[in-house]
Amino acid sequence: MLNPFYVVGFVDGEGCFSITINKKSDKNPEVRLIFEIELRGDDENILKEIQKVLQCGNIYRLEYERYAKWQPHVKYKVSNFTDISSKIIPFFEKYPLQAKKQNQFKKFCLAAEIISRKEHLTSEGIERIIKIKHKDSLDALDAHVQWGAMETNQSQSPPVKSGKSVAPEAPNRAPR
Repeated sequence: MLNPFYVVGFVDGEGCFSITINKKSDKNPEVRLIFEIELRGDDENILKEIQKVLQCGNIYRLEYERYAKWQPHVKYKVSNFTDISSKIIPFFEKYPLQAKKQNQFKKFCLAAEIISRKEHLTSEGIERIIKIKHKDSLDALDAHVQWGAMETNQSQSPPVKSGKSVAPEAPNRAPR
């Protein structure tokens, strides 16, 4: 059995906590929470081991026929809300994610709370989930744009800690 901290590290790098909203024509949209990890097909055994630790979910084999150079993939997926609320969320609360994936997980948990109270069946609940889902994506874009603007507006080189002036390296080019 895999160490739970190994699973956390693996999910930090390869996992996905997603909130999907599928619009229906005459009703409120359907909200689903999905936890998944997709890898190349030759990594299926590690997904089976992760599945044993988490004690839920299914593994699917994927063929991407329209991308001729792609190798087959496998996906470990948990979309059953009972499994998400009783196994996936408690596991990652007990063994917290360490990288930026924890932000995705926090939004996932907030949406799960709304779903568990059946508030996702109302238009107000749907609106709250949409705001949760998109909250940090705009903040990240703003930060990126601000950072890029700051970088392009700088007219001087950053200070050198040693006090010596350092010339930038010339690119490797063949003589003309």
